[in-house]
Amino acid sequence: MYAPSLLDPAAESLKLSDACGATQVAREARTLLGERFSSVTFMYVLMRAYEVEYNAARDASRWHEFHGGPRALSDADLEKLLAPWLDR
Repeated sequence: MYAPSLLDPAAESLKLSDACGATQVAREARTLLGERFSSVTFMYVLMRAYEVEYNAARDASRWHEFHGGPRALSDADLEKLLAPWLDR
């Protein structure tokens, strides 16, 4: 796990970015985090940048670009899941 001091700048940049929609936010997070990008670091920056609750951030970490399989979230599922926080 990375120290918050390594992830907080990415969360702040993500919050200030022009990314709109969950899929675009996820891809922007991947760009900002670079080699540190994972489902766990994505959860962290979502919670810090957009105050996404833990359970929703955990579910978002099942986005299909992280994991395959029957429980993976599609882009549409990710959009619906994170809309309450990103549409503010």
